[in-house]
Amino acid sequence: MMRKYLGGLAAALLGTAGMFAAAPASAEEIRIAVGCPAVPQCADWVWAEDVAKQLNDAGLEAKVYVGGALGKDPELVDQLSQGLLQFALTNFVMINQVDKRVQGFITPYMFDDMAHMFRALDETDLLAPIAASMEAQGVKIAALTGLGGTVGFFNTKKEIKSPADFEGLRMRAIDSSQMELLKNWGAAGVVVDMPEFTTSVQQGMVDGYVNPPAVAFIFKHTDFLKFYTDAGAGTPFRSALMSKDWYDGLSAADRAKVDEAVKQANMRNREWTYAAAKQEIELLKKAGVTVTTLTPEARADFVERAKKTWPLLMPAESVAAFEAAAAATRK
Repeated sequence: MMRKYLGGLAAALLGTAGMFAAAPASAEEIRIAVGCPAVPQCADWVWAEDVAKQLNDAGLEAKVYVGGALGKDPELVDQLSQGLLQFALTNFVMINQVDKRVQGFITPYMFDDMAHMFRALDETDLLAPIAASMEAQGVKIAALTGLGGTVGFFNTKKEIKSPADFEGLRMRAIDSSQMELLKNWGAAGVVVDMPEFTTSVQQGMVDGYVNPPAVAFIFKHTDFLKFYTDAGAGTPFRSALMSKDWYDGLSAADRAKVDEAVKQANMRNREWTYAAAKQEIELLKKAGVTVTTLTPEARADFVERAKKTWPLLMPAESVAAFEAAAAATRK
C-alpha cells in the first residue's frame, strides 16, 4: 500500500510549501506530528509532549507539531515510511489499511473496558503479527494509546436508551463496516470525514456519531451534541507510529533513549486514560449534555447486535483469537 507509490508522493510533500514552510527542521530534529490542537484533553498531544520532553532531557532534539501542521494522517504515514518524519499520532484506520486485524481492539464489546484491552495488548501476542505487517511497510507501532473512556453514542436530537431509539437518526460512520454496525443497531449511517463533521451536522446530513467523550471535548462538539449514551461500546485507541528506517538507523545509544521514552510515555498514557475516564461523565453534564445510562437489558441487546457484525468489522478468521484473548485477560 505505502511503499509502492511513495517516491512521487514524498517528493510532492517535500515540495509543499504550506506543509513545511511553517516548520523548518534540522536533520537531527526528531519531529512528532499530532493532528489535534495542543489541549490537555487530547491524549495524542499529551503522549507526544511526554516523549519529546524525555528525548530532549536525554540530549536529543525533539519537537511536537500540532494541528495537522505536517499533513493529514495518510500523508504522515507516507512520510514515516520514507524516513521523512520520525513520529506521528494517527487514527487506527491507518493501520487498518495494512492489517484489518487491528480492528479487533476497538470492536464493540470485545473488551470490557480500557484496562481489559491494555491487558490483552500486554499479555497476549495479538499485536505482534499486526506490527510485523506495518514494519513491512516501513512503519513501527510504538503504541496503541488510550484516549479516555469507552465509546458511546452522541447525537443532537434525543436520548438513546435502546436500539429502537436510533430510528430516524443518521450517524456519522468511519467506513462501510461501521455502516453495517449502525444498521444492526437500527441507525442509518453516512460516511463523513471528521474535519467535515461539524458542517455535516449544520447541513442536516448527520445527527451524531459513535465516539468516546474525548473526541467531543477536543473538538468542542458538546456545543451542539447534547445527548450522550454511556454505552461502553468499544475501547478506543490511537496509533503512535515511528519511522522504521529512521529507528533502524539510530545508534544503539540513541535507540535505547527512544525506547525508554516510548516505554515511559506508554505507561503514563495508561494512567492518563484511567484518570480521564473517571471524570468524563461529570464533565459532559457540566457542558449541558444529557447523559443516558443503559439498563442491563438494553446493553445486552446492543451487545448481541454488535456481535453479529464482528466478522465484518474485523477479519472473520481473527474473531476467535480475539475472543480467546479477551476471555484469558478478563477479570
